[in-house]
Formats: sequence, structure tokens, C-alpha cells
Amino acid sequence: MKVPHIYCIMNTIADLSEMTIIKQSHSMVELRKNINILIIDDNSFYAEDFLKANGYQITHKNDIDSIRDVEPYEIIMCDIAGVGKKLGYEKEGAFIIREIHANYPSKQIVAYTANTYNADYNQFFSLADYVATKDLGIDDWIDVLDSQIKEAINPIHRWEKIRSYLLNNGVSTITIARIEDKFVQSINKKNFNALQNFVEEKDSKLRTIITDFTSSLCAKLILGLVGGAQ
Repeated sequence: MKVPHIYCIMNTIADLSEMTIIKQSHSMVELRKNINILIIDDNSFYAEDFLKANGYQITHKNDIDSIRDVEPYEIIMCDIAGVGKKLGYEKEGAFIIREIHANYPSKQIVAYTANTYNADYNQFFSLADYVATKDLGIDDWIDVLDSQIKEAINPIHRWEKIRSYLLNNGVSTITIARIEDKFVQSINKKNFNALQNFVEEKDSKLRTIITDFTSSLCAKLILGLVGGAQ
């Protein structure tokens, strides 16, 4: 008779206290310098120069050739009209948002537009972390980006994004609980070896999603491996 394997789950996301996050925090000046932001907009973005002057690391692309073009960036700001044409979908930037969420679910997405869209677009906007009008004031854009940066390096928020994606894509709750256990263990040990080793035997899509996060600059910031703490 085969003896069933017993897996003991030792850690949950609740074990990451506010103190853990505070200890891992960096000054906003340091974070703006380290977090890469991509703007996808076929037109000029009026706030871009002001944001760069305030220390944000911004790259502007008129469009993307492939969804893999967003891979080096932690935060993606995406216009709706006039982009996504090379991906061949009529809903343009809304399709880019869907593809980012499907392929890089732990990234922060800011959708913005100068237009009004019908209810068909709500399913796409719901995938973004923030939806804004293009003509937000400079102070408002600074508040939005600082908020997105803070969420990008908050391990609890990052796990919630990954967990939501896994649940919505049919991963079993017990597998998610085991991944959560390794996620928390890895953060406490300040390396993602346990998490990476665990998903190594899982299907390629799940492995890719986790690897994209663990290899990101935000993951290194969470572990305190980049920049100086406050």
C-alpha cells in the first residue's frame, strides 16, 4: 500500500506583518530611480518630461511589436486608442492590457484614455490596477505612480495578484497554499530558492509566471537586494 505524501504548510501570507514591509521599505527617491516604467502611447504624453524630472525611470514606446516588449518593466502605463495595432486586435490598448495580465500577472498596469468607451471595455479596464483620464494633473500622476511603485514592492500585494491569477486559471487551492507557503518562506529567508525549487516540477505556464516575478527588479527590492533602505 502506497503511503500518501503529507505536505505540512507552515507559512501563510498573514505571517508577513506590517513590520516586515516597513523593514523592506526604501525611500521614494530610491524607488523612483530603480523601478522601470513603460508608457505605450502613439501620441506624446504631456506629463512625461515632468515625471522624468521628478526621478521616474520612463521609457516611451509608440506601440509594441510583441507582448514580450513589456517584460523589462515593472509598471506599464497604456493608452487605449491607437496602440496594439501590431498585435492585430480591434480593441487596441485594451487588448494589450489583457495580454499583459495573461502573461505577466504580477506587473502593475495603469490604463488611461482621453476617450469614453462603451461597457464592452469594462472587462479590460477591470484587469488594470488603476484607470485614469489622460489629462490628470501632474500632482495626480505623481500620486498614482508613487502608489503603484509602493504596491509593486509590497510582497502581500504581489502575492494577492499572483494568487488571484492562479485561482482564475484553475490552479487547485492546495497547490496555491503550497506556493504561498514557499513564497512567505522565501521572503523571510531573503531568497526565492524555496519557491523556485517548488514550481520547478509544475507546468510550464505556472513556472513561467513565478519565474517572471522572482527574476524581476521588484522581487530584488522586496528582498532588500537593491538600493538603500530608509
